[in-house]
Amino acid sequence: MSFFQRVDVVQHERAFVLVDEVPTRYLAPGRYRLTYPFRNVRIVRVATGMPLTNLDTELLALVPPSDLQVLELGPTERAMLYHRGRPTMWLGRGQHQVWTVERLPGRDSVPASSAVSIERLDTSGVATAPLQDDVRAKVPASDYVEATATEGSVVLRYVDGTLDAVLPAGRHAAWTVARKVQLAVIDLRERLLHVTGQEVMTKDRVTLRLNLSTAFRVADARRLAVVARAPDDILYLAMQLAARESVATRTLDELLASREAVAEDLFAQVKERAESVGLELLRFGIKDVVLPGEMKELLNRVIQAQKEAEANVITRREETAATRSMAQTAKVLAENPLLVRLKELEAYKDLAAKVGQVHLVLGEGAVPSLQLKG
Repeated sequence: MSFFQRVDVVQHERAFVLVDEVPTRYLAPGRYRLTYPFRNVRIVRVATGMPLTNLDTELLALVPPSDLQVLELGPTERAMLYHRGRPTMWLGRGQHQVWTVERLPGRDSVPASSAVSIERLDTSGVATAPLQDDVRAKVPASDYVEATATEGSVVLRYVDGTLDAVLPAGRHAAWTVARKVQLAVIDLRERLLHVTGQEVMTKDRVTLRLNLSTAFRVADARRLAVVARAPDDILYLAMQLAARESVATRTLDELLASREAVAEDLFAQVKERAESVGLELLRFGIKDVVLPGEMKELLNRVIQAQKEAEANVITRREETAATRSMAQTAKVLAENPLLVRLKELEAYKDLAAKVGQVHLVLGEGAVPSLQLKG
């Protein structure tokens, strides 16, 4: 206990004088000489380097409004604390005590101002403008959600588990303070789905494997979200079942001969199922028909036999035609002896092209007795 007490309060702190444990005085930075004779004096120092503090009600009553701001936030209110223009802390519901003692230096036309500022936000709604990236980094996922949809996609917004809106391409954000909000991006662009190695049995009990492919896109995003949980799996199953049903009504020869017709039949069946879940089927095709090894060898032998038989038929047809032509020629020559001699002359002509010299001695009536001398 003393009559006089010197107190130094440095920068970035404040002090409270407690006389007989009763808060009596608030001290800003500086040097003080306290005189409380025959009293119990205690100094409580509080750092102001951190913006947030938590003072008792009695101490809080001594702080001037210019040094500390008391902020009361309701259940659907939030605030962002800025220090020197940079977001530093996200404030939730309840009371917050914020030191505003740090000052930014002023200029000729701008007076000095607090380095700490607070932006109060109403989060009672759902939709909101997207926050800046540095601000968003401070906001917890329990208060704010955001999604970006590129061209060719949309955003589905669910509010309390109910589909609320289908939003176009762009950046979308929502508060999740008052209500539970979820954002889901749905791609509307064309996609491919393959079914490989699907085993099916034909009408004549031949087991084979099919490789199927389809191109599709999302036509109704709202229906897709409400009806189907896994649309790709539904489409995959529809392709499998359609392949089994269509192939089972055809023999192997019919399947191989009408491959395009089978693909069209599958397209019609799968398209109906796809539309029921919000998908649009664009194309459908059978990429491969894979036969078992033994069946493939047997089929190759059958094809080889067929081709050999066709070749024999063509050979016989040509031989018959050649024989018929020779018979007709012989009949004409028999009826015209002069043509026979002309054919001989043609033969001599061909022969002359292959020997050195050919001498023909012609006279009256010489053609019937033409002699060749070499």
